Amino acid sequence: MFGLPTLRGVEILRMACCGVEWVGVERAHCCRRTGGCGHVFDDAALWDAHRRDGRCTDPGVLNLLQTRNGIWVRALECTS
Repeated sequence: MFGLPTLRGVEILRMACCGVEWVGVERAHCCRRTGGCGHVFDDAALWDAHRRDGRCTDPGVLNLLQTRNGIWVRALECTS
């Protein structure tokens, strides 16, 4: 973990593990070093959802979307 330059007093933390990088300590990474898939999720609840029965589930099956930065997030719900 290493900090990036601050913007108006806010430090942005850049994280890295097993060849994957992301920004934000609130993210949840499924580490390849411990048998995981290497994906990074927006939060711990999404990580938990993808690890049913001790195995990784494809995030697409869970209706998650991947950002340009590679973070798996919840799909936005549309209201008509």
